[in-house]
Amino acid sequence: MRSSIKIYLLTGLLVFISNVLSAQEDAREIYTKATDQLLTENMELVLEMDITDKKGRVKMKGYEVLVARFGDTEKTKMSWQKPEAARGTTVIFTELPGETGLIEVFTPSNGKTRKIKATPDNINMVGSEMRMTNITARDTDELSFRLLGKIEVEGISCHHIEVKAKDAQDQARGELLIEEDSYHIVQINVFDKGGKLTSIVKLSDFQRVDGAVKKVQPMQILTEDIKEKKLTEIRVLKIAMRTDLKEEDFQLPVENDL
Repeated sequence: MRSSIKIYLLTGLLVFISNVLSAQEDAREIYTKATDQLLTENMELVLEMDITDKKGRVKMKGYEVLVARFGDTEKTKMSWQKPEAARGTTVIFTELPGETGLIEVFTPSNGKTRKIKATPDNINMVGSEMRMTNITARDTDELSFRLLGKIEVEGISCHHIEVKAKDAQDQARGELLIEEDSYHIVQINVFDKGGKLTSIVKLSDFQRVDGAVKKVQPMQILTEDIKEKKLTEIRVLKIAMRTDLKEEDFQLPVENDL
């Protein structure tokens, strides 16, 4: 009798473990299918954004953006087009895995360039809203996934998955809502180390990217910064795949000798 109970318990445990591993694999597979659709490097973008602060004041900004990867180095170049007073201001982000990146800022008003480390504070200082949300920045082997079930968003059935760093000892995580039929990521909820919801990103108007097989781009991105009470609406006006980009394309204008 005891032997039968042990076998029953062991069988139940194996079934439980199998179900957990299956859910883990399902969540990873859903995440991979969703993120594989997005063009995240070797591209050119033209975008505009309206930024509404907590007092209801609205600022419009416009950028031309280049993104490319050279080996392990990822570079992003953003050139201001709007407002007119900032036109020509250029920022280049250089990122290497496992290292603090570099930010280079050129301001045409004085013809000077400054270089600073890409710490979170410095990224916020130069304008964190400039950078497109990159949800594939980390290797999936460094992440853990959990399937939370399904949820409806505006009548659309979506997979609800949790993504966090494998080595995380806190509650920092992202929760993604991924359309069941298309695998489009329609919403990202971001939580801080204490488990508090800090931002909500909504993505819509997915369109095919010319020249990139099976790649899509959300042309509308709405980000609500809950902590700062700020709303950023991004409109992608143009996107194109650029396999011809060279490191020389990521240089700042030459400084003036003042």
